[in-house]
Amino acid sequence: MSTPVEKLPRFADVSWRWIAYFTSTFVALAVVYAFFQEVELKRDVPCEIVSPSEIKVRGLTGLVTAVQVVSGQEVRQGQPLFQLDRDLTLSSDGTPKPRFDETMRDEQIATATSQHGDRLAALDARLQALELTLSARELELQALARQQQRTQQIAADARRTQQRLEGLAGYVTADRQEQARLLANQSAAEVAQSEGRRHSLQSEIETLRGNRSELKVQQRETGAQLDRETQDIRLRFEANRQNTTIYAPHSGVITFSSLVAGHSLAIDDVALVINSGSNEPLVAALNIPSRQRGFVKEGQLVRLKLDSFPYARFGTLQARIGSISDTAMNKSENTAPLTPGKAMEINNYMAWATLSGEVFGPARAPLRILPGMRGTASVVIERRTIAEWVLEPLFQMMRG
Repeated sequence: MSTPVEKLPRFADVSWRWIAYFTSTFVALAVVYAFFQEVELKRDVPCEIVSPSEIKVRGLTGLVTAVQVVSGQEVRQGQPLFQLDRDLTLSSDGTPKPRFDETMRDEQIATATSQHGDRLAALDARLQALELTLSARELELQALARQQQRTQQIAADARRTQQRLEGLAGYVTADRQEQARLLANQSAAEVAQSEGRRHSLQSEIETLRGNRSELKVQQRETGAQLDRETQDIRLRFEANRQNTTIYAPHSGVITFSSLVAGHSLAIDDVALVINSGSNEPLVAALNIPSRQRGFVKEGQLVRLKLDSFPYARFGTLQARIGSISDTAMNKSENTAPLTPGKAMEINNYMAWATLSGEVFGPARAPLRILPGMRGTASVVIERRTIAEWVLEPLFQMMRG
């Protein structure tokens, strides 16, 4: 059905009616624009600039008793840096507790070594006695072999004599034949006895050899037991030791040192900063709340607002998220309205955004970005059309 042109509103009764035409067109275009144009919803999260090439030695407590390095010195991995003393008490005999612990460690190791020596001496004595017994049995077996050979020769001669006398039965008396028969039987019995003794000696020799191998294994086990006892003593000493020597975790150059002999370190103090010289770009560590974690993606751009350079004057710095942790970190905040004075535990995620450089701002006077600077990062957590943003209560009611 078509509408006559005469029935369309002409705003003839309105002066300056072109204003009404323009306003109607603008509203129509704005409604269409609102349904297609997306807006970004951003959230400011705390961040801190860190340098992958800088290693901070922190989290240590105690009294600094000796310092082996200074700022600007090049160190290698494993090199001693400084010594800490956490126990300044005296033992019951008046000696410093660390020295007393070292003395007790040495005495325990000496006692274990002495006990090992006694056990080893007992095993050596048993082994020597076993070796002598084994040698005697082997000599006896050799003598028995010679005797058995002679006995077998006598038995063979007795059988031949018996056979010869039996062939001359008509010419030899019966007593002579009976004596020959008894001699042959006696020789055969002696051969059987010597054979049984030989088997018995061989069995005893094999048993002695097995006992000798077992004693040698016990000697090795005794040595291994001493090593384990010594290791346990040293481990207990190291676990309870209050005096510690801190070594360099990585090779590099010391760029900062707050160490002074006689000065105590607190848990939050930074003792040393070592620059490994890897020349990796600076990274911003972002603390992402759990409710926004699902909207933050790798490769996403963020805008950093550093506290050292107010963004209203110096602008923001662009960075790109390189990785996001998959595990939440617990953090306590006193923001629970229902339980005043009680900390509420929330789950946050860590994200690392790589900076494009170490300076930003005007080329004639660039601003240098330093590790440790704090600020906020503006992260895009959601994109909506203007219509969805304005009509959010209606959409919530429809989806609910």
